[in-house]
Amino acid sequence: MFFAAVALHQTELKLAGRTETSPELPPALVSSHERGDHAGTPALISEGSLVFKEHLERLSEVVLILLVGGMLFVDSWSWPAVGCALFIFVIARPLSVLLGMVGSGASWRMRGLTGWFGVRGIGSLYYLMYVIQHDLPQDLALQLIQVTLVVITLSVLMHGASVKPLMKLFWRRRDPR
Repeated sequence: MFFAAVALHQTELKLAGRTETSPELPPALVSSHERGDHAGTPALISEGSLVFKEHLERLSEVVLILLVGGMLFVDSWSWPAVGCALFIFVIARPLSVLLGMVGSGASWRMRGLTGWFGVRGIGSLYYLMYVIQHDLPQDLALQLIQVTLVVITLSVLMHGASVKPLMKLFWRRRDPR
């Protein structure tokens, strides 16, 4: 949905004959209001689409966080589950990202940032449900569910707490001023 909204906005800017951009943001993410030329300019449909998408995305995030939190039990928090999460965050994900970015030409800072935040998302729940549907013993399925929920919860907490400081540091070092 995001990429569709960005593409729509780019098309509208081209049709409107506007090409000005902000140095901090990609051109597709700069609204006419942010550029300061909103007086007398017709509103673009994609600005509304982007706002709607952002609201829908935030609402979806809240619902998913509430669902994950509601499924966690106090006894879900075990040392093996926390250890598994830390192994994924500190070793498995960064190494897989570094290997996956070999030959990409990306800077080491970009590789490190990508390794920390990595490829995350709903995939872990999909794979968990796939394994459970293929005759996984119930005890093992319960353990995997608990570990997965702990990993998701710690990811939300750790990555959520670190995203602003790390991105601020990344952009500050990237700015040549």
